[in-house]
Amino acid sequence: MRSGLDGVLAELEQAFAPLDISDLPEDPNLRSTLAGMLDDKLKFDEGGPRNTRLQQLSDSLVATLSLTLFDEPDRTVTFADEVRVAVAAALAGVVDIGLAVPQIRETIIAKARELIDPRHAAAFGKIAAQLDERAMRIVRQPKVPLEADQAIQKVLTTVRHEVVEQVARAAIDAAQQVLARADADAAARIDRPITLRMTPRDVAIRRVNEARVPKTPAAVAHSLLDSLTELARLAWRPVEQPVRVYGASQTFAVGDVVEHPKFGRGSVISSALQRIEVEFADGRHTLAHVGRK
Repeated sequence: MRSGLDGVLAELEQAFAPLDISDLPEDPNLRSTLAGMLDDKLKFDEGGPRNTRLQQLSDSLVATLSLTLFDEPDRTVTFADEVRVAVAAALAGVVDIGLAVPQIRETIIAKARELIDPRHAAAFGKIAAQLDERAMRIVRQPKVPLEADQAIQKVLTTVRHEVVEQVARAAIDAAQQVLARADADAAARIDRPITLRMTPRDVAIRRVNEARVPKTPAAVAHSLLDSLTELARLAWRPVEQPVRVYGASQTFAVGDVVEHPKFGRGSVISSALQRIEVEFADGRHTLAHVGRK
């Protein structure tokens, strides 16, 4: 309970600067008021379900501090798909260079060699020779002392994370510039805390360094785009398909959007020989067209 109270107070201090929480836990007025609320059976029922007590404690603390809580309005920013394409291209442009083969392998090995204990230099040479093209894993385990192997693997892991983080930060910087041209507030969100200490940038970099993400340029860029989209609360409008005026003398394919003089606008959902099935607002209709040969 004390740990939970400290956590709540720490977040309150950050959210309501210049609130100083250093004396709050020991403040006699706060303690007596909170104790009075917790002793009120109508507000805090210690005999009730255990999973309701945290909410009751939170409500009592908020009331003691005379705070008013409200739900944050939906602030998702929606961009045209052209912005998504530009952001993805900015990320990929940096990642493709930073994680390119063989530079990535050479960079990791060179940085790791600087950090390796001189006693393990010979063992490091054997292990480095067996690293794959990106220096992310060992193709074949050489015979080296266990102590040396563990020390070398620890250094390699640290260096890999540092290199990927450096590339990811530079890629996010490039993406942020693209976003800023479309919406400055959306770009600024990338470096605004979404937890007590972490920003979307920090979380995106942690995610991309997870073992489940292959350290290929495509996978890293895709992970960064997904994280920024989710964490910075961005949304992308789908690409608008061109609308074709229906005519029996034309050829249509599944997915085409057609404008019919009687049924209105619909989408082709199937095509067979010289017939297409189109989904309109009033239902499906089968229409004639010139089938593909």
